[in-house]
Amino acid sequence: MAVALLVAGGLTACGEDPTAPEPGNLAVIVAGLPAGAQPALTVTGPNGYDVQLTTSDTLTALRPGAYTIAAAPVTTASGRYAATPATQTITVSSGATARAGDISYAVATGGLIVTVLGLPAGALGSLTVTGPNAFSQTVSRTDTLDVLEPGTYTIAAADVQASGRTYRPDPATQPATVSASLTHARATVAYGAGTGRLDLTIAGLPPGTDASVTVTGPAGFARTVVATTSLQNLEPGTYTITAAIVGSNLTTYTPSPASHTVDVSDAAPATSTIAYGNAPLVLDRELVADGLTAPVFLTSPEGDPRQFVVERNGRIRVIVNGTMLAPPFLDIASRVNFTGERGMLSMTFAPDYATSGTFFTYYVNLAGDMVVERFWSIPGENVAGGSLGVVMVIPHRGENHHGGLIAFGPDGMLYVAPGDGGCCGDPQNNAQNMGTLLGKMLRIDVRTHPYTVPADNPFVGQAFARPEIWASGLRNPWRFSFDAVDERLYIGDVGQDAREEVNITATTLGGSNYGWRLMEGTACYNPSTGCNPSGQLTLPALEYLHSQGCSVTGGYVYRGSAIPELTGHYLYADFCQGWVRSFRATSTGAATDHHSWPALTLPLIVSFGRDGMGELYMIAGDEVWRIVRP
Repeated sequence: MAVALLVAGGLTACGEDPTAPEPGNLAVIVAGLPAGAQPALTVTGPNGYDVQLTTSDTLTALRPGAYTIAAAPVTTASGRYAATPATQTITVSSGATARAGDISYAVATGGLIVTVLGLPAGALGSLTVTGPNAFSQTVSRTDTLDVLEPGTYTIAAADVQASGRTYRPDPATQPATVSASLTHARATVAYGAGTGRLDLTIAGLPPGTDASVTVTGPAGFARTVVATTSLQNLEPGTYTITAAIVGSNLTTYTPSPASHTVDVSDAAPATSTIAYGNAPLVLDRELVADGLTAPVFLTSPEGDPRQFVVERNGRIRVIVNGTMLAPPFLDIASRVNFTGERGMLSMTFAPDYATSGTFFTYYVNLAGDMVVERFWSIPGENVAGGSLGVVMVIPHRGENHHGGLIAFGPDGMLYVAPGDGGCCGDPQNNAQNMGTLLGKMLRIDVRTHPYTVPADNPFVGQAFARPEIWASGLRNPWRFSFDAVDERLYIGDVGQDAREEVNITATTLGGSNYGWRLMEGTACYNPSTGCNPSGQLTLPALEYLHSQGCSVTGGYVYRGSAIPELTGHYLYADFCQGWVRSFRATSTGAATDHHSWPALTLPLIVSFGRDGMGELYMIAGDEVWRIVRP
């Protein structure tokens, strides 16, 4: 997460020499640390100046001269982060603001997960892990080793005596390569007291796609297998091999046989083969609820089996085990302007909802303004409590273009995306006016009441801009979403007369200008020529013309478990035509693997939804549909 630190000079004190040079300013930008981690910076300069920076701060009264910024490594539970550059010297001039080179933290260590299997209850393994810089650590059970220097590690396992038997490890020695990453390397040591062997061959899967095979047998033996392997030191007896369907990049892989048994003896190795066949993924939809009043959004707290549906009339309904409960979770209809495109447009649960019960709504009040309000509830209860106060009011007098979504980002901040104020062509040029919140993506910290502005927002301290602004140049960002896995923000921005667009940027990249009203999609709008987007504007990753639809409904990247073939693909729709399409973003943020899903077509798809398990839904008319396999 970026942390912006502005070190500003103070005014000359009374009695000082008026001919003395004016103080200067020094701006320091730090990026790359995970949420909650603090940079470790030391700023030194003239006359023994020495300041430690561990949080966002404003330091005053800097004398002109050379200042050195030293960035020390930061260690978190997930690893150690190193800064680039680690040291830099910047000259601060009288009455001017100098800007240091951006300090970028990146993870410099890795981790190793060692899994120990096959020992009886209470028995401990005998493993030694060695590696770079004379690293050595004993492991006796499944363990995670963090903050490891990148390099090759060796896992050596010895026999274990337990219950009067000798358990032998497989393998006895193995290497593991640890890289500088938050993704851990893995090593598995399987113990066994038998002398049998099962050679299991898995065929038909492309590189990088894991099988899903479970092997069970005598004495409580249970093992998960993801690729061709040889299971050693097995007890004699009958083993059951069960294989599940797996998926990868819109392809379904079906195993044959799905289940069978193999007899293992001491005489000779047993063998078994599972062959996967493949077919294109097919999606379908199943009705979850109907008869609602203008439903516009669905969400759930993470891990919660319920679904919460926002009705535009100012109510939130709860679905439990497929049944819509009669009492609403929340009813503020008396305070909501439910005319035209107005109404309650979305809600979001606080990251700590499981303990705090806090959630937020986004609605248009009776005066026509957009409101973010905080509420409380008892976690697990199906009827909420009362209001904890209004967080933000955004003045709005137009009949449309209210945006419509609020959501917490991976950094724990609340993101709000109001539209440009309505009408046609953004006549007030709100989307490019940094003095208004309209036509923007906002980022605020709601851990305080009503909210504070994160100091690392890109326009903090700039007189011409509202500090809440995270990004600008949006027309009507009706639906946006975060993909925490790839750390990207997806925005479906509804177009004007000709083009619809989906924008993709890194979740840590603030300050983007998505172009409206200078541009509609990739075309100049106002002015109609010479809009000069090069290097200044963030162009959409995907756009389509109004010959294909009229209003994009942004969706989500699929990260559920029920349809693994769909993992990593972003779904979106068009409100007018009713089609549903998907694409996958490349490492550079380009859209690829485009696909249409005819079976998902519905009239007037107003929104997608995502439940607490990561499964996706569509809302159309008065109905809620779940995206499923046929």
